[in-house]
Amino acid sequence: FFFIGVSNLLRVRPRRRRHTSFLRFQGKMAHAYTTFDLDANKVEIEDKDALEFWKKNFQESSTITTAQFTEPMLKRFPNENKKVTSILCKHVICCSGDANKKDVTAQEFDKFVKRFGPFDKCVANAKKVFFHEIERQGGENEYTLVEWYHGFLEDSKQKILENPDKFLVREPKEKDRYNLLTVEYSKTFTKDGKKLLARNKKHLTINRKKGLFVWTKKDGKKQGHPNIEVALKDMTSGRPAIKSDMWTAVENQSLYQAASYDYE
Repeated sequence: FFFIGVSNLLRVRPRRRRHTSFLRFQGKMAHAYTTFDLDANKVEIEDKDALEFWKKNFQESSTITTAQFTEPMLKRFPNENKKVTSILCKHVICCSGDANKKDVTAQEFDKFVKRFGPFDKCVANAKKVFFHEIERQGGENEYTLVEWYHGFLEDSKQKILENPDKFLVREPKEKDRYNLLTVEYSKTFTKDGKKLLARNKKHLTINRKKGLFVWTKKDGKKQGHPNIEVALKDMTSGRPAIKSDMWTAVENQSLYQAASYDYE
């Protein structure tokens, strides 16, 4: 009978309003306001030269198209390889790894300059990381995009499962961690007659001041090296890379064609 009584009491208890448009303070009615962050789209770039470049070309716009971004960058860095600069602007600076992404934000630009700056050297520094250089006698050197950089991945687990015993490099989930890259790889093994796959994740730290890529070795000690390929080979035990979507697009020439800008 006790439970029935409680049940009866619960049935006659007035329902609480879950949603209300007003709040009552000291007997008066006051509106409940929805607040917005007015600084959410504010342009904040730490490097002074990079900020001046952005303001000169894009004023207070916090998001622009990759086409709008690429042209002034090509003019700002005329001595850099044109295709390298274009691909950096369209796919690496925005950290997306998406061959179809059409915009870049001031926040993404700020992160790129913090990672590879100062601004005057950011393209040259990034080129050493994301491109392989092929020397050509009597002509301009050729650059090919690395296979392993995937930018932001919504589902890195799926990529790993579909590509056993390989590795990839992606942006960390915390988008403001400009000094980190996340390295993921897998290992297949057999246990009790079943073929299993183990997934591992490590962080690679970019020490801009010392020009080193720093990682933790198997013995727990920190190791640094100026060549990222050396770091990745040690971290992944020499595993081959999972080819990124943007690498595939570049190889198919679609990005090279889209990145052709004629300027004076």
